[in-house]
Amino acid sequence: MTQLWKRLVWSSVLIAISGYTIFYAPGWFFVLMVEVFVLLGLNEYFRLAERKGFFINRYLGLAFGVLLPLPFYWPGEAIILTIAVLCLFLFNFHRQLKEQAMVGTALTLFGLIYVAWFFSFLTKIHAFPNGQLWVCYTILIVKAGDAGAYFVGKRFGVTKFAEHISPNKSIEGAVAGFIVTLILSLLSKLYLVHVPLFDLVILGTVIGVLAQLGDLAESLLKRDAGAKDSGHIPGLGGILDVIDSLLLALPVVYYYLSVVRDFA
Repeated sequence: MTQLWKRLVWSSVLIAISGYTIFYAPGWFFVLMVEVFVLLGLNEYFRLAERKGFFINRYLGLAFGVLLPLPFYWPGEAIILTIAVLCLFLFNFHRQLKEQAMVGTALTLFGLIYVAWFFSFLTKIHAFPNGQLWVCYTILIVKAGDAGAYFVGKRFGVTKFAEHISPNKSIEGAVAGFIVTLILSLLSKLYLVHVPLFDLVILGTVIGVLAQLGDLAESLLKRDAGAKDSGHIPGLGGILDVIDSLLLALPVVYYYLSVVRDFA
């Protein structure tokens, strides 16, 4: 089976799982699936850091990573992250770890913020009125933009950019990804009928940029670690490769809906 077919098959599986989880599964199952993605993605991030020879507080990191999606039920990310910092310092008081205490603490905490906290905004968005539609909207336009960038870049991409980070990225693919994201954001008016078109333009534009920056950000981490993929999902890489373009976009969607426009 070619890489393209593997990509299509596994993408179809993830789409089916996502559709069921967003629209048909009970709320606790949605949170559970977010937890699964957080743990798998965070574990892949820790492996990338360990490839560089750094010591990572893996089990502490995973334990606190599990907690971050739960403030869907109560406000508490600041408390969780504060206790995480305290526990990381306490753990690194161990004399034998002093040589990598600063790096290990920083890398573990960065993983908690970048993977666990950013991805956990899905649970907060899901809790909004019409939250299921907003979750669908965000994932749909981001991943469709990814697909547009991939296929157009593969077929028509000739002008490379950021080759030192991701050799296959092209300006043609990036433009295509942005346009697909923006167009689908506008077409979302068909099911987000209460949302002014102006807001869909703003969100589509911002997400179209942030999704591609998120993709590049994770590529930067992989290149630094000397890894092509973060995991071993056929045709897709790893969980972190799947969610990377969502990580920077999700907090922005949440705060735009809840603070800027008060759709929550």
